[in-house]
Amino acid sequence: MSAQDSTPAAPSSPAASPDDPDAAASALRDAEAARSRAQLQAQLVPAWYGPSAAALLTAYSVGMGLAHAEGTAGLWTWAGLPVILLGLGLARLRKRSTGVLVGRSGARKRVVALAVLAAFLLVAEVCRLLGLGVPAAVAVTGTALGLGVWVHAVQQNRTVKRKLREYV
Repeated sequence: MSAQDSTPAAPSSPAASPDDPDAAASALRDAEAARSRAQLQAQLVPAWYGPSAAALLTAYSVGMGLAHAEGTAGLWTWAGLPVILLGLGLARLRKRSTGVLVGRSGARKRVVALAVLAAFLLVAEVCRLLGLGVPAAVAVTGTALGLGVWVHAVQQNRTVKRKLREYV
C-alpha cells in the first residue's frame, strides 16, 4: 500500500467513528444520565438546613408567644421579621450552593403551601382543644412547623439518595 493511498484506516474503537449511531446514542444517554444525577444532587439538602430552620421557627414562635403574653405581639412581629428573612435567605443559600438551580412547579408549590397550612391549623386546633393559651399555642405550633421542616429535609435527602443509587 502506497503512502498516498486515500483509503481510510479502520477505526480503532466504535466511538472513534462519527457516523456510528450506537456510539452517538450511548454518548447521549451518558450525558442525560449525568444531567439527571446533577439535578438530583442539587436537590440534596445540607445537613445543617433542617436543624437551623427548626431552631429559627422555634425561636420566632416562642418569642411570638412570649410577646403575646406580655401584650407586645405587634412589636415582636416586626422584630421577628429579620428572623423570617434569615430563614428565607438560608433556603436561597441552600439552592444556590449546589450550582444547579432546580425550581419547583407551581402545582408543587401549591401542594406544599396547603400541606403547611393544614399542619399549622391541625396543631393550632389540638392546642386549643387541650386548653393551652394563645402564647403556648403559638410556641407549640411554630415548634411543630420547625420540626416538620427538619423531617421534610431528612425525607427529601433519603428519597434523592435512593434515586441516585438507582443511577449507579
